[in-house]
Amino acid sequence: MPNDTRLYALLVGINEYAAPSVPTLRGCVNDIRHARTYLEHHTADGTELRLLVLLDAAATRDAIIEAVRSHLGSAGAADTVLFWFSGHGSEAHVPDSAWFTEPTGLLQTLVCADSRTHGVPDLWDKELSVLLDHVAARAGHVAVVLDSCHSDGATRDVTAPEPGMLTRAVAEAPPRTRDSLIPELTVRAAAPHVPDHVALAAARSFEPAQEARLDRQWRGLFSWALLRALHRRGAAAGYRDLIAAAQTDVERRSGRQVPQLRPLASPLADHAFLNSTLARPGAPMRMRWVRDSWEIDAGAVHGLPVGDGVRVGVRDSSPAREAEVIEVHPERSLVVPLHGWSPSVDDQFPVVLTAVPLPPVAVAVTGDPAGVASLLTAVRTAGPGRQSSLHVRALADSDTGAHQGLHAMVDRDGAMTLTDRDGEQMGRRIPDVRGAGARRAVAVLEHIACWQHVLDLENDVSRLAGAVRIEIVDAEPGDIRAPAMRPGRRPDRDGRHHLRYRRTAGGWEPPEIFVRLHNTSDRRLYCVLLDLNSRFRVDHSLFPGDFIGPGRHGAAVSGRRIRAALPDGMRPEPGIRVRDRLKLIVAERQFSAQPFRLPALGAGPERAAFDAPDLAERLGAVAAFRDLVDAGAGDGTYDWTTDTVSLVTEVPLSRHPH
Repeated sequence: MPNDTRLYALLVGINEYAAPSVPTLRGCVNDIRHARTYLEHHTADGTELRLLVLLDAAATRDAIIEAVRSHLGSAGAADTVLFWFSGHGSEAHVPDSAWFTEPTGLLQTLVCADSRTHGVPDLWDKELSVLLDHVAARAGHVAVVLDSCHSDGATRDVTAPEPGMLTRAVAEAPPRTRDSLIPELTVRAAAPHVPDHVALAAARSFEPAQEARLDRQWRGLFSWALLRALHRRGAAAGYRDLIAAAQTDVERRSGRQVPQLRPLASPLADHAFLNSTLARPGAPMRMRWVRDSWEIDAGAVHGLPVGDGVRVGVRDSSPAREAEVIEVHPERSLVVPLHGWSPSVDDQFPVVLTAVPLPPVAVAVTGDPAGVASLLTAVRTAGPGRQSSLHVRALADSDTGAHQGLHAMVDRDGAMTLTDRDGEQMGRRIPDVRGAGARRAVAVLEHIACWQHVLDLENDVSRLAGAVRIEIVDAEPGDIRAPAMRPGRRPDRDGRHHLRYRRTAGGWEPPEIFVRLHNTSDRRLYCVLLDLNSRFRVDHSLFPGDFIGPGRHGAAVSGRRIRAALPDGMRPEPGIRVRDRLKLIVAERQFSAQPFRLPALGAGPERAAFDAPDLAERLGAVAAFRDLVDAGAGDGTYDWTTDTVSLVTEVPLSRHPH
């Protein structure tokens, strides 16, 4: 009987290059041989492996392109696709017309065996991206492994390798004409959106992808670490788990290379390796051994409390395994295992907060005495081991500091109404909070407190304040991508951007905008744009994390139009409005956006009570594949800052708004 599914794999390894200007490498062919062996022995039962390997002189530009089109392009909806490249990488300047694809102004290239000979160009990452998008339109799942320099970003300088290592990078690629691009790329703007593919890259842009003698032979450091992670964790491991394991191995051997995962905000990143099913969801923070200490990937930029008594623990562990936070940096924190726990330095541990000295968000509780007492008791016993809540502290009306946070008013019927510090109601009334209902109310309070904590994030002593601006640009007829130079709109008198529906002969039409991020500074800065909506969701898919070059722009959802419509089921009646807060976080060093993620409070039983949509769910066009790249920042003393813009989508009371 024929096999049910197929794995189409294209493995490319290049040690020897035809161009005299491209240095010889030693470990790329070995990478591919080991990857092939892994696939031959670990392909799932019932899956047929269809393998094509291109090594050295066989891996020409034309051969690679044709193999993607014909071999990988043969995959169907039940099949999986893998493209693995080990070789030199380089960079090129982004054409002005495609500014929105690369906030750094540079794109990445794969150096093929015959690149830079007789006019043969490198293979642009944009060309590879559109080729794989065509494959992904038919295949069930597509994954990419790139073990080359500039595989997740770009820099103009080729960094010298560390002692005993070689660097997989060559000088910047020469300029290209439009005629030299593959046809699929020149018509991409008019093509419909197709599914994404997940990419694992060897290094950030400012770092080299290195190779060295590992296990008695030359290997790419990233390929070696990734295959080691696969052998130790198994193919059921998710991409986030695998990249964390590979990062640990790579960073223990090199101080200049950090593997990366893309796309950051897509569910694809949470799939199992070469699988269209989701892996077990991971915790928002990870604890791992880096060089000489244990650390977690959360810090001051995420709002991690500073002070004695902050602890994290391994989720669902028995007996409990905890570590104490001893040093908080902007993007990470150092921790020390407690209670005799001696974790293996080869493992990574999903962790959550288990203790904080003082929850960051205060709620003043007033009103009916019985309801107030019940709610206060529930908050003070809601944490681990019946301790106080980790996320919110409840204050009686007489307590000092009560007006610095939220306000919960309990009426005679025991129902709770929550308002923010400006007096605006947050969600709908929560019915009876007395007795058993108090636990339900506390769960709501904790969720909203986490949301409020993200909204309140700021760094009062930052030197970067105002370095990056959020620009809201009205979309005009004919606009397909965000304009680079059109001025942004000014906020209204209340400081918010009111995006108004427009009455037409066919009915109410929702507003459409672009969102740009403008780096006005003279340095490269890492940015994440969060959407905080009135269902108390925190989403990072608008701009999930990238470096923006000095003086350059980044664009939300890859420069596509954003249709700020009301949610399905909500008719555009005059006076209806929903509100989003766009929270921009800017830092000198790359940081994880995962700890910010928070589902909508209405995702479960509370959905009917919190029905305002988040901006990401109201996109008129979904972002295309964000390519395989990211960027990074150097060492030093790291700074960070935040900015917030409020968007109000509303149906005006007048038929003819201004």
